[in-house]
Amino acid sequence: MEKLETLSFNEQKVVLKNNIVESDILPAAMKELGRDVIIEGETIIKGAVFAREFFVKTGPLQVDGAVYIHNELHFNTDCAGDILFRKAVGSGDSVSCLLSRTKAFFLADISAKKITIKNAFVSGSVLADEIDIENCVISGGAFATKRLSIKDSVVGTFNATSVLLSGKVFLLMPSAFSVEPIAVVGASEIWNLAAADLGSICFGSPAKEGSGKISMHIENDCTPINLYTKDNDKSVIRSFTVAGKIMVADLLKLDELDNHFILRAASLGGHLEKTYGLPAGELDPLKIGNALFKLIDGTADLPVIDMKIDIEALKKELA
Repeated sequence: MEKLETLSFNEQKVVLKNNIVESDILPAAMKELGRDVIIEGETIIKGAVFAREFFVKTGPLQVDGAVYIHNELHFNTDCAGDILFRKAVGSGDSVSCLLSRTKAFFLADISAKKITIKNAFVSGSVLADEIDIENCVISGGAFATKRLSIKDSVVGTFNATSVLLSGKVFLLMPSAFSVEPIAVVGASEIWNLAAADLGSICFGSPAKEGSGKISMHIENDCTPINLYTKDNDKSVIRSFTVAGKIMVADLLKLDELDNHFILRAASLGGHLEKTYGLPAGELDPLKIGNALFKLIDGTADLPVIDMKIDIEALKKELA
């Protein structure tokens, strides 16, 4: 690969293929504010990027600095090769990452007006007016001011005006929120992993006794919450939660799980260049992301917790 210490390209377009860019790709003059960046082959950018449009035709691609795109960050559907963004990615308009041949790894937040991602891991949160997520792992949350669609994905939590869930959806946190009633497509499955042993997925070890995934049902697990302003204006938000069920956490011995540490490690990828050690082995955000993808494709599974409470057992625990 050819190293580029400085950039001296056509002021309207930067085309990179088999290049290592040692500097930032930032406008130095007004006329460069409308410059596009196009990736046509293996590229490493060690600095930050500002562009009008950012097109990724094919990888591999690694960007070590923050990225801001005035219009659109776009990936070709048949893009091949590893895709890695180490810092936050933002767009004034849209992020379109619908990959069919590879996965993209974003080790920080993604923000835009509209985000559409497929086959991606986000070590952080996605924030936009409209969000569509398919076959993704989001270790943080999906926060949409308007519409959110989640299909066959693992998401930390979500908060949106309207929410559509389809396929197999896994939540890492006990609760998620919406303004309008949550819509579910067909025979979709929604599982909560707040009481699951995530370490067993990351290290391929047996799940700890009493841990597992909890089935969630729109009718039974969604609770309207009335909110009031200081002027007594009322609004309603719906809490989709298993928090009430896992109030018997002493029976589940959640303190024996490493979930909190694992999710923290998953979200630090863009900030610390290191791995994190547990007695079972070392972790980094990429390993955690790839492990959680196994829940989506069915190559790994977790036991199901039957949340029917034995009152006599509960009395003994609390006695």
